[in-house]
Amino acid sequence: MSQGRFKQWVSTSRLVWLTVIILWLGVATVWRPLALPDEGRYVGIAWEMLTSGDWLVPHLDGLPYFHKPPLFYWLTAASLNACGPQLLCSRVAPLLSAIIITIALFRFLSHALNKKTAVIACAVLLTQPFFFAGAQFANLDMLVACMISLTILSAAEFVWSIEQARPAEHHLILTMLFAGGGILAKGLIGIVLPAAVVFCWLLASRRLTYLKHFFWWPAVAVFLLLVSPWFWLMESQFKGFLDYFFIHHHFQRFAGSNFNNQEPFWFYLPALLLLTLPSSLWLLRFRWRDLQLWTPMQRDIGLLMVCWMSFILLFFSIPVSKPLGYIMPVLPALATLTALLMMQACQEVAFKRRSLWLTLLVAIVACVIAIMTVTQHAKKVASYQLAMQVQLLVQPGDQLVMLGKYQFDLPFYLHLSKPAWIVADWQAAAQEVLDDSWEKELLEAKRFNPQVAAQNLLNDQQLAQQICRLQAHQSLWLAGDPSHLPLLANIQPQAKVRDHYLWRMSPAQIASACAPH
Repeated sequence: MSQGRFKQWVSTSRLVWLTVIILWLGVATVWRPLALPDEGRYVGIAWEMLTSGDWLVPHLDGLPYFHKPPLFYWLTAASLNACGPQLLCSRVAPLLSAIIITIALFRFLSHALNKKTAVIACAVLLTQPFFFAGAQFANLDMLVACMISLTILSAAEFVWSIEQARPAEHHLILTMLFAGGGILAKGLIGIVLPAAVVFCWLLASRRLTYLKHFFWWPAVAVFLLLVSPWFWLMESQFKGFLDYFFIHHHFQRFAGSNFNNQEPFWFYLPALLLLTLPSSLWLLRFRWRDLQLWTPMQRDIGLLMVCWMSFILLFFSIPVSKPLGYIMPVLPALATLTALLMMQACQEVAFKRRSLWLTLLVAIVACVIAIMTVTQHAKKVASYQLAMQVQLLVQPGDQLVMLGKYQFDLPFYLHLSKPAWIVADWQAAAQEVLDDSWEKELLEAKRFNPQVAAQNLLNDQQLAQQICRLQAHQSLWLAGDPSHLPLLANIQPQAKVRDHYLWRMSPAQIASACAPH
């Protein structure tokens, strides 16, 4: 296909390709249950934001939850408000973020290089199993990757516009808007990571003099106006918020060792290469001497992508805790480098183009097998199966009690509008070593609203007393370990999945249990 015909084919098929991308990334989001704990937690917080009507303060079981900023919750709550508590709607934020990344990368490479490179890079990106899965996973990772990617791409276009004496201010405004979005998505890394990547690129390409242009005061003002209000409101309403959010959940978490997902320093690089097979195998074709065959713009973009990947991988390799999703922002850079190597291979006489199609086919099959496996496993999660058995019986005003374990997704599946009562040994939980257990999350949130915590975080004795204070028309749903409430031995479970139970206490049963004997 000639370059002209290729451009025409791409241009006339954009709507079709957008539809294909949406279907490819989104089809499995319709029926795959929420994964625990992350999807259940973050979707549950968004559901609580919607049902409580408080769109400023994220809440976990009625308690202010300040581990993360609110952008993901805003987007997810808005989508749930638009189409109800459906699985697809709960995953709009990562799905939309992945689509935006793809479109932005296509636009960036089309303008800087050519449409063929852009199409190959996007095809590689969309068929990376890591990216494919992240687009369907309702947590913050893909949204953060989107904001960081948009910030870096806009910053690069800003630099090139200055070099070519073209209007550049709008690129800088967009850069600051995306950086602000990154902070509202995850915190300081929303600006620290893209700023460091761009600095490394400018340093390596001997352009440090352009750094001063990023401090144009109208753009900085836009950034501050976007970011400051929410943080100011939270600190004014919850004293100590800024210390808790920035010191504890940024610096102490970065340097601490009391968190899950502990891995060695070198973990991320092999994990990245494995999770992006088979396209990552193309990196083996790289030879330093081949750079002489690249155009100046190809070398400049290649340098940007190397800085992008290297700094983010190095940054997240330093902490002991290494969740896989943290390195998702490097995927567009990896896809671009892979596409540049593929384009170079296409120019070699001995190269057979079917290698490109074989890579794409194997990647598609790997993505499909992976999502089918994950979906089948997710459907076996007890809380999902319990909820499906009783969903039509639960009323919005019913009270949910979780015995011994916080099942994040149950309130969402049951469409409940009130926080659950969580029954546990809270004194023992306070002594746990790990700082990111569900018990520790709730105990940390207790400091910001001890009155609500006293109502929702109960021990066995407090549960028995609180049941008797329910209003006469309310039913009680109890999930978990029955040893926390002995009277459950005389009540038939409403639902059972393996060794997991869900009981219903009707108003009459509650009145009988609370009557003096």
